[in-house]
Amino acid sequence: MFIYIKHADNEQFLVNTDCPIILLLQYLRTKLGLAETELLDLCDERGTLKLLFLAHQPQESASRLLPVRASFLVCSVNRDSKDGAYVSITPHVTNPDPALIENLKTQMDHLEKARLKKLSSQEDRVSNVARSAQPVSTPSPNPGPLPEHVAISL
Repeated sequence: MFIYIKHADNEQFLVNTDCPIILLLQYLRTKLGLAETELLDLCDERGTLKLLFLAHQPQESASRLLPVRASFLVCSVNRDSKDGAYVSITPHVTNPDPALIENLKTQMDHLEKARLKKLSSQEDRVSNVARSAQPVSTPSPNPGPLPEHVAISL
């Protein structure tokens, strides 16, 4: 099982997808001379991202997510180093089609909205936990002395 990776100025190479996602991405970094810290993904020629960098199970086989003999472009996913915001998605091709760039920008906007929604949800959970952890006043187990007019018979 293999896919075509297009890059630079109409160059391409084959990649075997019968490997974990993490190894596929590592191979692409090495093959293209990119830094270990570069966050990569693949997109089809229309610009639809495969979101490999978000895989919950990076040891899952890439062949399960990538159709055989399909062509993909390598993209760098650029995030802000301070807050992790999605800044841009850059395809590694010379003179990318404007429609491709627009589609990647739209997907980046969706990723950022999802990130902010998840962040807001996590903050809400933390504040709810903090509120529920505050001490609640409960009545004293000893109500005090009985009034004098109450008679106790034995």
